Amino acid sequence: MGLTLLLKNEFRWFSYQNMTKMKKSLIVSGVVVLFIFQAFAVFGQQGSGLGVKGGMNYNTSGKYFKDAESVWKDPLGVVGYHAGIFYTMNSYDIYLRPELVYTETRFNTGLQEAEAKRIDAPILAGIRLFRIVNVFGGPSFHYTLEDNFIPDNSEDFNRRLRMGYQFGMGVSLGPVGVDLRYEREFNDQKFKFDRVFGQDQSFRSQQIVLAVSLRVFGP
Repeated sequence: MGLTLLLKNEFRWFSYQNMTKMKKSLIVSGVVVLFIFQAFAVFGQQGSGLGVKGGMNYNTSGKYFKDAESVWKDPLGVVGYHAGIFYTMNSYDIYLRPELVYTETRFNTGLQEAEAKRIDAPILAGIRLFRIVNVFGGPSFHYTLEDNFIPDNSEDFNRRLRMGYQFGMGVSLGPVGVDLRYEREFNDQKFKFDRVFGQDQSFRSQQIVLAVSLRVFGP
């Protein structure tokens, strides 16, 4: 009789301990889940999410008045385009925005029109001002898919992956955004169009980029 009573007490104590541990685990799990949902809610209110973007870009030689004259005379002659996707991660008024973009560029060298197709991957950090205005900047990686101005036997032909930087500013209204940015590569490239005289010329890719974006996934 005493042994049976002792076993019953031990079982009750063990069950009580397990129930206490289970309750504590449920409480901790609930707090973690609530914290995660709250974090997503905060990020969502600030515009985090996946989106699409597209727009126009034109290469510039650095002589902006001369380039503006060329654009005015032949708007489609030096204008390229781009389209891609982005993901914005926000924390209050600071955000990180990686992008993956297909870009076609063209410019006139004075000898021939140069064209290039490439994949761009800028990683931009920015800050919001007055809720709708944002300024941003960061590194940009470029992988050239095709071009008509880098000689096959040059060192630059094998350097398909290049690096540069971007900075600019934009305006966002809900899921829609518009931004204007400047982009430049760190290193010069050589192009060769004059096959007769064998003249090489160097240039450093730089662009003015106008883009429209739309957040399609995310709160």
